[in-house]
Amino acid sequence: MRITLDLPHLKPATDTTNAKYRRRVPDHLVAVFGKRNVEWSLKTKDPAKIIEAWEIAHARFEAMAARRTNVSLEQIKWEIVQKAAIEHGLATPRHTQIGPVDFEQEQGRYQAFTNAVLLEAEKLSSQQMKAKLSNSPAPSGFNLLLEAQIKGVKRPPVTLRDASDGYLRDREARATYRDIQKQVGLIVTGIEEAIEQENPVLEALTYEHAYAYRDSLRDKGNAISTIKRRMNTVNAVLHHSRKRFNLKGWDNPFEGIELPQDDGTAGEVKRSSLSLDDIRKTIPHLANMNSDASDIWVLMMFTGAGPNELRGLHWGEVFLDHPVPHVEIRANGSRRLKTGERPRRVPLVGAARRMMQRRAESKGISDPANPVFPRYASKQNSNTLSAVLIKMMKAAEVWEKGRKVPYSLRHTLKNYLRRTAPPNFQLLIFGHGHGEGGSASGYGDDDLLDMQAEYLEEAVRLWGVHEFPVTSDSR
Repeated sequence: MRITLDLPHLKPATDTTNAKYRRRVPDHLVAVFGKRNVEWSLKTKDPAKIIEAWEIAHARFEAMAARRTNVSLEQIKWEIVQKAAIEHGLATPRHTQIGPVDFEQEQGRYQAFTNAVLLEAEKLSSQQMKAKLSNSPAPSGFNLLLEAQIKGVKRPPVTLRDASDGYLRDREARATYRDIQKQVGLIVTGIEEAIEQENPVLEALTYEHAYAYRDSLRDKGNAISTIKRRMNTVNAVLHHSRKRFNLKGWDNPFEGIELPQDDGTAGEVKRSSLSLDDIRKTIPHLANMNSDASDIWVLMMFTGAGPNELRGLHWGEVFLDHPVPHVEIRANGSRRLKTGERPRRVPLVGAARRMMQRRAESKGISDPANPVFPRYASKQNSNTLSAVLIKMMKAAEVWEKGRKVPYSLRHTLKNYLRRTAPPNFQLLIFGHGHGEGGSASGYGDDDLLDMQAEYLEEAVRLWGVHEFPVTSDSR
Protein backbone atom coordinates (compact mmCIF):
# COMPACT_ATOMS: atom_id res chain seq x y z
CA MET A 1 0.00 0.00 0.00
CA ARG A 2 1.42 3.38 -0.99
CA ILE A 3 1.19 6.19 1.58
CA THR A 4 -0.10 9.51 0.25
CA LEU A 5 1.67 12.59 1.59
CA ASP A 6 -0.19 15.89 1.48
CA LEU A 7 2.73 18.26 0.86
CA PRO A 8 2.70 21.18 -1.58
CA HIS A 9 5.10 21.02 -4.51
CA LEU A 10 5.68 17.28 -3.94
CA LYS A 11 5.90 15.00 -6.94
CA PRO A 12 5.25 11.56 -5.43
CA ALA A 13 7.63 8.68 -5.80
CA THR A 14 6.81 5.89 -8.21
CA ASP A 15 8.00 2.30 -8.36
CA THR A 16 10.99 3.39 -10.42
CA THR A 17 11.69 7.01 -9.40
CA ASN A 18 12.34 8.92 -6.19
CA ALA A 19 10.03 11.65 -4.93
CA LYS A 20 10.77 15.17 -6.18
CA TYR A 21 10.25 18.74 -5.08
CA ARG A 22 8.68 20.41 -8.14
CA ARG A 23 7.69 24.05 -8.16
CA ARG A 24 6.88 26.78 -10.64
CA VAL A 25 9.22 29.75 -10.44
CA PRO A 26 7.41 33.11 -10.15
CA ASP A 27 7.76 35.27 -13.27
CA HIS A 28 9.88 37.90 -11.50
CA LEU A 29 12.38 35.23 -10.45
CA VAL A 30 12.70 33.33 -13.73
CA ALA A 31 15.79 35.29 -14.64
CA VAL A 32 17.59 34.54 -11.42
CA PHE A 33 16.65 30.85 -11.29
CA GLY A 34 17.35 30.47 -15.00
CA LYS A 35 14.24 28.34 -15.49
CA ARG A 36 10.47 28.42 -15.13
CA ASN A 37 10.28 25.31 -12.96
CA VAL A 38 12.60 23.64 -10.51
CA GLU A 39 12.53 19.90 -9.98
CA TRP A 40 14.86 18.56 -7.30
CA SER A 41 15.10 14.88 -6.49
CA LEU A 42 14.49 14.09 -2.82
CA LYS A 43 16.61 10.96 -3.34
CA THR A 44 14.23 8.62 -1.52
CA LYS A 45 10.97 6.72 -1.83
CA ASP A 46 10.58 6.20 1.93
CA PRO A 47 7.63 8.34 3.19
CA ALA A 48 9.37 9.07 6.50
CA LYS A 49 12.50 10.28 4.77
CA ILE A 50 10.50 12.15 2.10
CA ILE A 51 9.03 14.48 4.74
CA GLU A 52 12.47 15.42 6.03
CA ALA A 53 13.95 15.83 2.54
CA TRP A 54 10.92 17.91 1.46
CA GLU A 55 11.39 20.27 4.41
CA ILE A 56 15.02 20.85 3.44
CA ALA A 57 14.15 21.38 -0.25
CA HIS A 58 11.28 23.74 0.61
CA ALA A 59 13.50 25.81 2.90
CA ARG A 60 16.14 25.86 0.18
CA PHE A 61 13.70 27.24 -2.42
CA GLU A 62 12.34 29.89 -0.07
CA ALA A 63 15.84 30.97 0.94
CA MET A 64 16.99 31.15 -2.67
CA ALA A 65 13.95 33.20 -3.69
CA ALA A 66 14.37 35.62 -0.79
CA ARG A 67 18.11 35.99 -1.27
CA ARG A 68 18.25 36.34 -5.02
CA THR A 69 15.84 39.24 -5.09
CA ASN A 70 18.69 41.27 -3.54
CA VAL A 71 21.18 40.53 -6.31
CA SER A 72 21.82 43.33 -8.78
CA LEU A 73 20.16 42.97 -12.19
CA GLU A 74 23.51 43.51 -13.93
CA GLN A 75 25.03 40.60 -12.00
CA ILE A 76 22.05 38.41 -12.84
CA LYS A 77 22.40 39.23 -16.55
CA TRP A 78 26.12 38.51 -16.46
CA GLU A 79 25.58 35.11 -14.86
CA ILE A 80 22.96 34.21 -17.47
CA VAL A 81 25.10 35.20 -20.45
CA GLN A 82 28.23 33.65 -18.93
CA LYS A 83 26.46 30.34 -18.35
CA ALA A 84 25.07 30.31 -21.90
CA ALA A 85 28.43 31.26 -23.45
CA ILE A 86 30.25 28.53 -21.52
CA GLU A 87 27.65 25.93 -22.50
CA HIS A 88 28.19 26.76 -26.17
CA GLY A 89 31.96 26.90 -25.94
CA LEU A 90 32.13 30.64 -26.50
CA ALA A 91 33.78 31.55 -23.19
CA THR A 92 35.39 30.12 -20.08
CA PRO A 93 34.71 30.90 -16.40
CA ARG A 94 37.84 33.10 -16.39
CA HIS A 95 36.54 35.51 -19.03
CA THR A 96 35.46 38.92 -17.75
CA GLN A 97 33.99 40.06 -21.06
CA ILE A 98 32.03 38.20 -23.74
CA GLY A 99 31.94 39.71 -27.25
CA PRO A 100 31.56 41.75 -29.31
CA VAL A 101 32.41 39.73 -32.41
CA ASP A 102 33.53 41.39 -35.65
CA PHE A 103 31.79 39.77 -38.64
CA GLU A 104 34.59 40.72 -41.04
CA GLN A 105 37.51 39.67 -38.83
CA GLU A 106 36.00 36.68 -36.97
CA GLN A 107 33.54 35.04 -39.34
CA GLY A 108 33.90 31.60 -37.76
CA ARG A 109 33.34 32.89 -34.24
CA TYR A 110 30.52 35.12 -35.46
CA GLN A 111 28.78 32.06 -36.93
CA ALA A 112 29.33 30.15 -33.69
CA PHE A 113 27.57 32.95 -31.79
CA THR A 114 24.73 32.96 -34.32
CA ASN A 115 24.25 29.22 -33.92
CA ALA A 116 24.26 29.56 -30.13
CA VAL A 117 21.68 32.37 -30.26
CA LEU A 118 19.39 30.19 -32.40
CA LEU A 119 19.76 27.27 -29.99
CA GLU A 120 18.92 29.55 -27.06
CA ALA A 121 15.87 30.81 -28.97
CA GLU A 122 14.56 27.25 -29.08
CA LYS A 123 14.50 27.19 -25.28
CA LEU A 124 12.15 30.17 -25.04
CA SER A 125 8.53 29.68 -24.11
CA SER A 126 5.80 30.89 -26.45
CA GLN A 127 5.20 33.85 -24.15
CA GLN A 128 8.87 34.82 -24.26
CA MET A 129 8.94 34.42 -28.05
CA LYS A 130 6.07 36.88 -28.42
CA ALA A 131 7.70 39.52 -26.20
CA LYS A 132 9.28 42.34 -28.15
CA LEU A 133 12.87 43.29 -27.44
CA SER A 134 11.75 46.92 -27.26
CA ASN A 135 9.54 46.02 -24.28
CA SER A 136 12.54 44.96 -22.15
CA PRO A 137 11.69 41.28 -21.73
CA ALA A 138 13.16 39.29 -18.86
CA PRO A 139 16.83 38.54 -19.58
CA SER A 140 17.48 35.17 -21.18
CA GLY A 141 20.37 33.35 -22.81
CA PHE A 142 18.88 34.27 -26.18
CA ASN A 143 18.76 38.07 -25.90
CA LEU A 144 21.94 38.34 -23.83
CA LEU A 145 24.04 36.24 -26.21
CA LEU A 146 22.69 38.35 -29.05
CA GLU A 147 23.70 41.47 -27.14
CA ALA A 148 27.15 40.00 -26.45
CA GLN A 149 27.61 39.15 -30.13
CA ILE A 150 26.80 42.68 -31.28
CA LYS A 151 27.80 45.00 -28.42
CA GLY A 152 29.71 42.83 -25.98
CA VAL A 153 28.85 42.21 -22.33
CA LYS A 154 31.27 42.95 -19.49
CA ARG A 155 31.18 41.43 -16.07
CA PRO A 156 29.85 44.14 -13.74
CA PRO A 157 31.86 45.14 -10.67
CA VAL A 158 31.37 42.52 -7.96
CA THR A 159 29.55 43.99 -4.98
CA LEU A 160 29.42 42.81 -1.39
CA ARG A 161 25.92 41.44 -1.88
CA ASP A 162 27.00 39.65 -5.06
CA ALA A 163 29.79 38.08 -3.04
CA SER A 164 27.44 36.95 -0.28
CA ASP A 165 25.00 35.62 -2.87
CA GLY A 166 27.68 33.51 -4.53
CA TYR A 167 28.91 32.20 -1.19
CA LEU A 168 25.42 31.23 -0.06
CA ARG A 169 24.50 29.67 -3.39
CA ASP A 170 27.29 27.12 -3.00
CA ARG A 171 25.87 26.18 0.40
CA GLU A 172 22.17 25.92 -0.40
CA ALA A 173 22.13 22.15 0.10
CA ARG A 174 23.66 22.36 3.57
CA ALA A 175 21.37 21.39 6.44
CA THR A 176 22.86 24.35 8.33
CA TYR A 177 21.99 26.76 5.51
CA ARG A 178 19.65 28.93 7.58
CA ASP A 179 22.33 29.61 10.15
CA ILE A 180 24.96 30.29 7.47
CA GLN A 181 22.54 32.69 5.79
CA LYS A 182 21.95 34.47 9.10
CA GLN A 183 25.66 34.86 9.81
CA VAL A 184 26.38 36.18 6.31
CA GLY A 185 23.48 38.61 6.58
CA LEU A 186 24.91 39.97 9.82
CA ILE A 187 28.30 40.74 8.31
CA VAL A 188 26.84 42.32 5.16
CA THR A 189 24.59 44.63 7.19
CA GLY A 190 27.39 45.35 9.66
CA ILE A 191 29.91 46.34 6.98
CA GLU A 192 27.40 48.55 5.17
CA GLU A 193 26.57 50.35 8.43
CA ALA A 194 30.22 50.70 9.51
CA ILE A 195 31.44 52.25 6.24
CA GLU A 196 28.16 54.05 5.51
CA GLN A 197 27.89 52.62 2.00
CA GLU A 198 25.13 50.44 0.63
CA ASN A 199 26.35 47.37 -1.24
CA PRO A 200 29.93 48.53 -1.87
CA VAL A 201 32.03 47.17 -4.73
CA LEU A 202 34.52 44.62 -3.42
CA GLU A 203 37.49 46.11 -5.21
CA ALA A 204 36.70 49.50 -3.62
CA LEU A 205 36.96 48.13 -0.07
CA THR A 206 40.02 49.34 1.83
CA TYR A 207 41.90 48.57 5.03
CA GLU A 208 40.20 51.60 6.56
CA HIS A 209 36.86 49.97 5.84
CA ALA A 210 38.03 46.70 7.39
CA TYR A 211 39.18 48.42 10.58
CA ALA A 212 35.98 50.47 10.68
CA TYR A 213 33.94 47.26 10.70
CA ARG A 214 36.18 45.67 13.32
CA ASP A 215 35.91 48.73 15.54
CA SER A 216 32.13 48.87 15.12
CA LEU A 217 31.89 45.32 16.46
CA ARG A 218 34.03 46.24 19.45
CA ASP A 219 32.09 49.45 20.10
CA LYS A 220 28.83 47.50 20.26
CA GLY A 221 30.25 45.53 23.19
CA ASN A 222 30.70 42.22 21.39
CA ALA A 223 32.89 39.62 23.04
CA ILE A 224 36.30 39.00 21.50
CA SER A 225 35.14 35.54 20.41
CA THR A 226 32.15 37.08 18.60
CA ILE A 227 34.38 39.57 16.78
CA LYS A 228 36.63 36.72 15.67
CA ARG A 229 33.66 34.76 14.33
CA ARG A 230 32.35 37.75 12.40
CA MET A 231 35.76 38.48 10.85
CA ASN A 232 36.19 34.80 9.97
CA THR A 233 32.83 34.87 8.18
CA VAL A 234 33.84 38.02 6.26
CA ASN A 235 37.07 36.38 5.14
CA ALA A 236 35.30 33.16 4.15
CA VAL A 237 32.90 35.12 1.91
CA LEU A 238 35.62 37.27 0.36
CA HIS A 239 38.06 34.38 -0.21
CA HIS A 240 35.26 32.49 -1.96
CA SER A 241 34.49 35.52 -4.14
CA ARG A 242 38.09 36.04 -5.15
CA LYS A 243 38.05 32.58 -6.73
CA ARG A 244 34.41 32.56 -7.80
CA PHE A 245 34.65 35.84 -9.71
CA ASN A 246 38.32 35.50 -10.73
CA LEU A 247 39.35 38.76 -9.10
CA LYS A 248 42.96 38.78 -10.25
CA GLY A 249 45.29 41.07 -8.37
CA TRP A 250 42.70 41.95 -5.74
CA ASP A 251 43.84 41.80 -2.12
CA ASN A 252 41.22 41.17 0.52
CA PRO A 253 41.65 44.10 2.95
CA PHE A 254 40.02 42.13 5.78
CA GLU A 255 42.69 39.43 5.63
CA GLY A 256 45.25 39.71 8.40
CA ILE A 257 43.46 42.51 10.22
CA GLU A 258 44.65 42.53 13.83
CA LEU A 259 41.85 41.72 16.21
CA PRO A 260 41.25 43.32 19.61
CA GLN A 261 43.10 41.55 22.41
CA ASP A 262 42.45 41.05 26.10
CA ASP A 263 43.82 39.00 28.95
CA GLY A 264 41.37 36.20 28.38
CA THR A 265 38.63 37.61 30.60
CA ALA A 266 38.11 41.26 29.66
CA GLY A 267 34.90 41.87 27.75
CA GLU A 268 33.65 38.31 28.18
CA VAL A 269 31.56 36.79 30.93
CA LYS A 270 32.56 33.20 31.54
CA ARG A 271 29.75 30.72 32.00
CA SER A 272 29.53 28.96 35.34
CA SER A 273 28.48 25.41 36.09
CA LEU A 274 25.22 24.58 37.82
CA SER A 275 25.79 23.02 41.19
CA LEU A 276 23.72 20.17 42.59
CA ASP A 277 22.01 22.73 44.83
CA ASP A 278 21.14 24.81 41.72
CA ILE A 279 19.62 21.73 40.10
CA ARG A 280 17.57 20.96 43.20
CA LYS A 281 16.19 24.50 43.18
CA THR A 282 14.87 24.03 39.63
CA ILE A 283 12.91 20.85 40.38
CA PRO A 284 9.72 22.46 41.78
CA HIS A 285 9.63 24.90 38.86
CA LEU A 286 9.86 22.29 36.11
CA ALA A 287 6.25 21.36 36.81
CA ASN A 288 5.22 24.87 35.77
CA MET A 289 6.68 24.43 32.27
CA ASN A 290 5.18 22.53 29.39
CA SER A 291 6.34 18.92 29.18
CA ASP A 292 8.38 19.47 26.01
CA ALA A 293 10.50 22.15 27.69
CA SER A 294 10.99 20.27 30.96
CA ASP A 295 11.94 17.06 29.15
CA ILE A 296 14.41 18.92 26.94
CA TRP A 297 15.96 20.30 30.15
CA VAL A 298 16.45 16.75 31.42
CA LEU A 299 17.92 15.63 28.10
CA MET A 300 20.32 18.60 28.06
CA MET A 301 21.46 17.68 31.57
CA PHE A 302 22.20 14.05 30.70
CA THR A 303 23.56 14.37 27.14
CA GLY A 304 25.35 17.73 27.08
CA ALA A 305 23.50 18.62 23.89
CA GLY A 306 22.29 22.15 23.24
CA PRO A 307 18.63 23.24 23.07
CA ASN A 308 18.77 23.77 19.31
CA GLU A 309 20.15 20.27 18.80
CA LEU A 310 17.42 18.63 20.88
CA ARG A 311 14.29 20.60 20.00
CA GLY A 312 14.12 19.09 16.51
CA LEU A 313 14.84 15.49 17.51
CA HIS A 314 12.77 12.97 15.51
CA TRP A 315 11.59 9.61 16.82
CA GLY A 316 13.62 7.97 14.09
CA GLU A 317 16.70 9.32 15.88
CA VAL A 318 15.77 7.73 19.22
CA PHE A 319 16.88 4.13 19.76
CA LEU A 320 15.34 2.84 22.99
CA ASP A 321 15.48 -0.84 21.95
CA HIS A 322 19.16 -0.75 21.09
CA PRO A 323 21.50 -2.69 23.44
CA VAL A 324 22.72 0.75 24.47
CA PRO A 325 19.72 3.12 24.34
CA HIS A 326 20.78 6.36 22.72
CA VAL A 327 19.81 9.33 20.58
CA GLU A 328 21.42 10.31 17.32
CA ILE A 329 22.12 14.02 17.05
CA ARG A 330 22.42 15.17 13.47
CA ALA A 331 21.10 17.91 11.23
CA ASN A 332 17.65 17.28 9.82
CA GLY A 333 14.74 19.22 8.37
CA SER A 334 13.66 20.49 11.80
CA ARG A 335 16.92 21.68 13.24
CA ARG A 336 20.59 22.26 12.64
CA LEU A 337 23.65 21.48 14.72
CA LYS A 338 25.68 24.24 16.31
CA THR A 339 28.34 23.56 13.70
CA GLY A 340 28.35 21.27 10.71
CA GLU A 341 30.87 18.97 12.40
CA ARG A 342 29.12 17.51 15.43
CA PRO A 343 26.82 14.64 14.34
CA ARG A 344 27.03 12.00 17.03
CA ARG A 345 25.31 9.30 19.07
CA VAL A 346 24.87 9.90 22.77
CA PRO A 347 23.80 7.20 25.26
CA LEU A 348 20.67 7.66 27.35
CA VAL A 349 21.37 7.01 31.01
CA GLY A 350 19.59 7.60 34.28
CA ALA A 351 16.67 10.00 34.26
CA ALA A 352 17.12 10.77 30.54
CA ARG A 353 16.46 7.15 29.62
CA ARG A 354 13.44 6.92 31.91
CA MET A 355 12.05 10.17 30.56
CA MET A 356 12.35 9.09 26.92
CA GLN A 357 10.76 5.71 27.64
CA ARG A 358 7.80 7.35 29.36
CA ARG A 359 7.42 9.90 26.58
CA ALA A 360 7.48 7.14 23.95
CA GLU A 361 4.82 5.20 25.83
CA SER A 362 2.55 8.20 26.37
CA LYS A 363 2.97 9.86 22.97
CA GLY A 364 3.37 6.79 20.83
CA ILE A 365 5.79 6.43 17.91
CA SER A 366 3.58 6.08 14.85
CA ASP A 367 5.99 7.72 12.43
CA PRO A 368 9.79 7.95 12.77
CA ALA A 369 9.66 11.37 11.10
CA ASN A 370 7.46 12.80 13.86
CA PRO A 371 9.21 15.20 16.23
CA VAL A 372 9.83 14.14 19.82
CA PHE A 373 9.16 17.69 21.00
CA PRO A 374 6.52 19.03 18.55
CA ARG A 375 6.01 22.32 20.40
CA TYR A 376 9.49 23.52 19.41
CA ALA A 377 10.43 21.43 16.36
CA SER A 378 8.57 23.72 13.95
CA LYS A 379 10.21 26.91 15.23
CA GLN A 380 12.88 28.53 13.07
CA ASN A 381 15.30 28.67 15.99
CA SER A 382 15.56 27.89 19.70
CA ASN A 383 14.75 31.41 20.95
CA THR A 384 11.28 30.46 22.23
CA LEU A 385 12.59 27.39 24.01
CA SER A 386 15.50 29.32 25.53
CA ALA A 387 13.11 31.98 26.84
CA VAL A 388 11.02 29.33 28.60
CA LEU A 389 14.09 27.70 30.15
CA ILE A 390 15.49 31.04 31.30
CA LYS A 391 12.15 32.00 32.84
CA MET A 392 12.22 28.77 34.85
CA MET A 393 15.80 29.41 36.00
CA LYS A 394 14.87 32.94 37.09
CA ALA A 395 11.92 31.60 39.08
CA ALA A 396 14.30 29.14 40.75
CA GLU A 397 16.74 32.02 41.42
CA VAL A 398 19.66 30.24 39.76
CA TRP A 399 19.94 32.36 36.61
CA GLU A 400 22.79 34.86 36.31
CA LYS A 401 23.08 36.92 33.14
CA GLY A 402 25.79 35.48 30.91
CA ARG A 403 27.07 33.18 33.67
CA LYS A 404 24.37 30.72 34.61
CA VAL A 405 22.17 29.98 31.62
CA PRO A 406 20.53 26.84 30.15
CA TYR A 407 23.73 26.07 28.24
CA SER A 408 25.52 25.85 31.61
CA LEU A 409 24.19 22.29 31.84
CA ARG A 410 26.62 21.35 29.08
CA HIS A 411 29.53 23.02 30.89
CA THR A 412 28.65 21.23 34.13
CA LEU A 413 28.48 17.80 32.51
CA LYS A 414 31.79 18.53 30.80
CA ASN A 415 33.40 19.26 34.16
CA TYR A 416 32.35 15.91 35.61
CA LEU A 417 33.27 14.00 32.46
CA ARG A 418 36.79 15.35 32.81
CA ARG A 419 36.98 13.32 36.02
CA THR A 420 35.52 10.10 34.63
CA ALA A 421 36.28 9.88 30.90
CA PRO A 422 39.46 10.02 28.77
CA PRO A 423 39.67 13.08 26.47
CA ASN A 424 38.76 11.14 23.32
CA PHE A 425 35.49 9.97 24.89
CA GLN A 426 34.68 13.48 26.00
CA LEU A 427 35.03 14.50 22.37
CA LEU A 428 32.76 11.65 21.25
CA ILE A 429 29.99 12.64 23.66
CA PHE A 430 30.15 16.38 23.07
CA GLY A 431 30.80 16.24 19.33
CA HIS A 432 33.76 18.64 19.23
CA GLY A 433 35.57 15.98 17.21
CA HIS A 434 35.60 12.23 17.33
CA GLY A 435 38.64 10.92 19.06
CA GLU A 436 41.59 10.05 16.92
CA GLY A 437 39.87 10.67 13.61
CA GLY A 438 36.89 12.08 11.83
CA SER A 439 33.30 12.09 12.95
CA ALA A 440 32.72 8.52 11.82
CA SER A 441 35.16 7.03 14.33
CA GLY A 442 32.43 6.75 16.94
CA TYR A 443 29.97 5.00 14.61
CA GLY A 444 29.63 1.35 13.67
CA ASP A 445 29.14 -1.91 15.54
CA ASP A 446 32.06 -1.60 17.92
CA ASP A 447 31.73 -1.14 21.68
CA LEU A 448 32.45 2.59 21.88
CA LEU A 449 28.81 3.39 22.62
CA ASP A 450 28.91 0.95 25.56
CA MET A 451 31.99 2.67 26.88
CA GLN A 452 30.47 6.11 26.37
CA ALA A 453 27.47 5.01 28.44
CA GLU A 454 29.71 3.80 31.27
CA TYR A 455 31.64 7.06 31.44
CA LEU A 456 28.49 9.16 31.12
CA GLU A 457 26.67 7.29 33.87
CA GLU A 458 29.64 7.62 36.18
CA ALA A 459 29.74 11.37 35.53
CA VAL A 460 26.06 12.02 36.30
CA ARG A 461 26.35 9.90 39.45
CA LEU A 462 29.33 11.97 40.52
CA TRP A 463 27.29 15.12 39.81
CA GLY A 464 24.49 13.64 41.94
CA VAL A 465 21.70 13.94 39.35
CA HIS A 466 21.41 10.30 38.25
CA GLU A 467 18.07 9.90 40.05
CA PHE A 468 16.76 13.28 38.90
CA PRO A 469 12.93 13.19 39.10
CA VAL A 470 11.10 12.72 35.81
CA THR A 471 7.58 14.09 35.81
CA SER A 472 6.58 14.13 32.12
CA ASP A 473 4.18 11.18 32.59
CA SER A 474 2.13 13.11 35.14
CA ARG A 475 1.25 16.04 32.84
